[in-house]
Amino acid sequence: MLFNEFGNRENPPVLLLHGMMQDWRSEYELLKPLEAHYRLIIPAQDGFYDGSADFTSFADQARQIEEYIDRHYHGKIHGAYGASQGGLMLTELLTRNNVDLGTVIMDGCYIAHQGWIAGWVTYKMFCRIKNTGKLPAIMNVMIALMGTSKEDVTGGFMDAMYMKASDETVRRNFLENYTYRARPEIAQAQNTVHLWCGSKEPYALKSHRILKKHLKHCHEEIMDGFGHGEFLLRHTADCCEKIRRTLDNP
Repeated sequence: MLFNEFGNRENPPVLLLHGMMQDWRSEYELLKPLEAHYRLIIPAQDGFYDGSADFTSFADQARQIEEYIDRHYHGKIHGAYGASQGGLMLTELLTRNNVDLGTVIMDGCYIAHQGWIAGWVTYKMFCRIKNTGKLPAIMNVMIALMGTSKEDVTGGFMDAMYMKASDETVRRNFLENYTYRARPEIAQAQNTVHLWCGSKEPYALKSHRILKKHLKHCHEEIMDGFGHGEFLLRHTADCCEKIRRTLDNP
């Protein structure tokens, strides 16, 4: 795992976790305004940066983050924001409960179990996109389930992806993502958790229902008319300001 830090070392440390197949650099560019207020910690998952070995597992990625926070921040940070699969990573970290993440924001978190077949089909689809640049017809189904448009995917998500990941990295990451299940141990986390998503995200809404059964200090906000990632990608300045207000006034 590659760890990148930005901002004044005297500022409160905040962890930012990227989405599925997202290049960490694109996340940094979107959330760069936060650098004026926080010490940003932006890890890149194994398999999704130049020179990396293949992706391992969410548990192993979480372990590496925990060790980093322990080593550099004595096991405690001010807050954390995770978009899409970044929200799943926060779910894993909260479940393990080995470090104090402070105030946690999950934006478009998908942890509703979708199954091995869905994971395999999506893995094959993304390998084709990555290796040929062509969008298969089945992509339209995924676009609809995310509440987005083809224009959002081709002009937003695709530009932010790390396209040099190996097929094996994509396979491991996608299959574990689509078969992930929340574990009841997450109830032991005492963090204040904010769940954000758009009203057009059925899997995020289902994920919220699962998480709300366990989380003790949970606040849900559903953004009317928004699809997956739309708030961050299309309203970046507003998103950064909202993250700041939430982290500083939990």
